[in-house]
Amino acid sequence: MNGGKTESSIVRGIAAVALMLAGLGIYVAGQQTAPPAKPPDKITNPASWGGNHVGQPIPEFVHGDECLFCHRNNIGVTWQQNAHGVTIRHREDAPELQAIVRKQAGLSLMTSQIEYFLGSRHRARFLKKDGYGRFSILNTQAVLGPENVVEKWLNLEKFVWDKDRFANQCAGCHATGIDPKAKTFVAFGLDCYVCHGDVTVEHSGNTSLILLSKRRRDDAKVITSICAQCHLRFGKSRSTGLPYPNNFIAGDNLFQDYEVDFSKADNLNPADQHIADNVRDVVVSGQLDVTCLSCHQIHANSSTHHSVRKGPICQDCHEGTNYVSERKSFVAHSALCEY
Repeated sequence: MNGGKTESSIVRGIAAVALMLAGLGIYVAGQQTAPPAKPPDKITNPASWGGNHVGQPIPEFVHGDECLFCHRNNIGVTWQQNAHGVTIRHREDAPELQAIVRKQAGLSLMTSQIEYFLGSRHRARFLKKDGYGRFSILNTQAVLGPENVVEKWLNLEKFVWDKDRFANQCAGCHATGIDPKAKTFVAFGLDCYVCHGDVTVEHSGNTSLILLSKRRRDDAKVITSICAQCHLRFGKSRSTGLPYPNNFIAGDNLFQDYEVDFSKADNLNPADQHIADNVRDVVVSGQLDVTCLSCHQIHANSSTHHSVRKGPICQDCHEGTNYVSERKSFVAHSALCEY
């Protein structure tokens, strides 16, 4: 009987040690203890941090022309070739798009009216001024292929200038300083203010005072809010119902006003899904190690860093694990942007 107790104690002791080792990731031969389950991703409320400027006046921010006084040689010289710099261009700054219009005989009556161009990759749209801070947008579109070659034209039969569409759909990502009540903008295109916020003149002596500066490490959620204000294109403002946030200023928490149903992220084309997945990882799951700026260099207009990182998010655009040669075939499109 004593021998039985001793044997039973030994068995229980071995089992206890095996469980302890299993908890440390060490497994004993013959034991069937399963590895510890991976803890679920931390779910956070995207609106739980920071503040916002919803409904407040647009600040008297430093304009990009003033920024170029110091940055004319390192940023100014390439800005007109930067994807963020060509969201809207005056016709004098877009000779290649002027040429497209001149070649289309059907647009001959519109040539003198077209003052600005919207877009440069998938579609070219045509704008004219319609009072302070307002554009009318032509219903005609040029569908662009590689090297700005027009693949086809849309709505060439009947020209219509729409006075509301730009303000209701496009302004949030193609203009700066939007007043959502008046639906007017301060400046066309994307000014430095859009990404760097309302900076003070003191930043010239201490660049760590400006958001996204190389001398500061901004919180991943702040970076993601800045990029998502334009690139997360399936949300809407809680306060206005418009598809862009109400007076977002870099440094704000975008998601205190911008409402997004992240369940839709799994039904997007891979390009938009890639953005939605990364934003969701940061602001919902609390995975703060990778942001847009981990891979994309904005002023350099480059994404070369993205080839360095490997992870599950790569599977949005690539098959398997060979992320270079097994790229998925897809066409980027956006219902909001109408391409």
